[in-house]
Amino acid sequence: MIVINSLFLISEFMNEAFPFVAENIFTVMDSVRTPLMIIEFIAIGTLFVDLVVRFDKLKVKLQTAHVVAVGFCVISFLFQIFVFYMDSAFLS
Repeated sequence: MIVINSLFLISEFMNEAFPFVAENIFTVMDSVRTPLMIIEFIAIGTLFVDLVVRFDKLKVKLQTAHVVAVGFCVISFLFQIFVFYMDSAFLS
């Protein structure tokens, strides 16, 4: 999931630096956007619940990394929803 979110962020923010790569990423992700968003929503919900339930059982060294990774996924998913909503609002 971190790879998918990273690819999305690269395609959005590196569009001017690497236009060919960003266009290819956007084309591939656009073809599977809806199922990917549904699966990602379920996965992020599962990760968040897992973080809350098992936080005390995680090793102390991994707690911060786990919180940062889940936070990155949640924030990136919310950003994706916002960007896709804005795209659809401007296109119609």
